[in-house]
Amino acid sequence: MARGREWYLGDPDNVPGLAAESLSMKIGGNVARLSADTTDRHREMPWTLIKRMRDRLAHHYEGTDYEAVWDTMVVDLPTISRHIQSLEAD
Repeated sequence: MARGREWYLGDPDNVPGLAAESLSMKIGGNVARLSADTTDRHREMPWTLIKRMRDRLAHHYEGTDYEAVWDTMVVDLPTISRHIQSLEAD
C-alpha cells in the first residue's frame, strides 16, 4: 500500500490487487474461526462484514471491485489491526 493507489490499480497483471484480495480472504477466514465468546465480547468490531467480504471475494471471481479492496486495505485494515493487537495484549 505504501506505493500508492495508482501503482495498486495500474499494475497490468493486477498483482497488488490479487495480493490484497488474498489477504482480505485470509483475514475473513480467520475471523470466521473466532469463537462466539470472542466476537460477543468485542461487538465493536464488524465481524460479520469482515466475513461477508471474504465470502464475496471467494465466490464472485469476476465481480471483484479492486477499488473497494484498496479502500478496505488503507481504511479498514489499520483499524482492525490495532484492535486485534489490543486483544492480544489482554
